[in-house]
Amino acid sequence: ALGGEEAGGWFSLSVVAPPPAMSAPYANAPVSKGIALVTLMASLASISSRHPLSLHLRNPLRALVYQAAFSSASELIVGMYLLFQMRQFERHWGSRRYGSFVALSGALSASLSLSSLSLFQGSSLLRLPSIPPGPYPLIFASLVQYHFDVPVSFPVSVLGLPLSDKTINYALALQLLLSSPPSSAVASLIGVAVGLAYRLKILGLRKLAVPSFICTICSRVFMPLLDRQHN
Repeated sequence: ALGGEEAGGWFSLSVVAPPPAMSAPYANAPVSKGIALVTLMASLASISSRHPLSLHLRNPLRALVYQAAFSSASELIVGMYLLFQMRQFERHWGSRRYGSFVALSGALSASLSLSSLSLFQGSSLLRLPSIPPGPYPLIFASLVQYHFDVPVSFPVSVLGLPLSDKTINYALALQLLLSSPPSSAVASLIGVAVGLAYRLKILGLRKLAVPSFICTICSRVFMPLLDRQHN
């Protein structure tokens, strides 16, 4: 079930019996599938070569690629699971809007990450030599939307603690946030800030979209690869 804001009111979509085309894990979510494939391959290459793509001021050009690959197997497993869970937004929003969200979160997060490194350079309050690699910002920006738009399906109480079907995703996100503090926490919080900015329509972020001609080019070039389904 997925709730969202449409025409000034709240609504929810409940899928009872998905059609056969939806049986594939990434059906109707080519952007999400592409991100998952790139993240998986880039992370495996980075981990095997032992050369993480951490972002630091000595090499600011890494801002273009540092979000593509995790630096450890544990981060990769958790991150891939969370990215898989967030694919529902592409199905709900459409690939163009979701692709725009991905591009905006990546660009804004890279800018904020470089600003954070500059701000805390040589600071005695917080030692921040680098920003960890991986799609932390996209995951946490998506989790903001997940928190507000996806309703709880199975609320339960364990020892007085309110839990639900969403708890596992929050717990795994917390594990990712604490994977290499304080830098992992900074990367995660930057993602949360970007997600809130998108949610609150700050600077008209929701109105920005990937140009249609780029969507057409990407569709013609990548869809034949991403749209394959296993029988």
